[in-house]
Amino acid sequence: MELSVSEDIDAPAAAVWDRVTDFSMAEDMAKGRGVELSRAGNCTQAAQGVEWRGKVTVRGKTRKITSRISHFAPEDTLVVDSTIGGMRTVYTVILVPLAPEVTRATATLEVSATTLTARLILQTMKLARGRLADRLQGLLRRQGKAARAAHEKAMRSA
Repeated sequence: MELSVSEDIDAPAAAVWDRVTDFSMAEDMAKGRGVELSRAGNCTQAAQGVEWRGKVTVRGKTRKITSRISHFAPEDTLVVDSTIGGMRTVYTVILVPLAPEVTRATATLEVSATTLTARLILQTMKLARGRLADRLQGLLRRQGKAARAAHEKAMRSA
């Protein structure tokens, strides 16, 4: 299953990239949703090869999570490969500068199942495809608004 959403953000690509790669914020959001997640190693900056490990409860069962940045091209492309139980996900964010102060962000989430249980969960996700796309769009929109606010704040203080 693949979901793809786009959002035009009124901020330069660098500001949007800083927000998209703020993994401390993403870790906090995950923890707020009941996910136990920790960064592997002593990496403090976003870079190719950074990994996370953890666990989450899905349908009453605790499942292991592993995530890794598989492609990292600053101000252009970010790809995060994850495994959650018997599911494999690939989350891709591509930034395209449309103008010096406008950036189009496209987020794509590909989900595939490797076990029977994961296939059943994936079928349920397919039924809720519209709602999942709306949630992904909302996430992208919130990141865009935060990037724009951070950029405006930086411009005022400069």
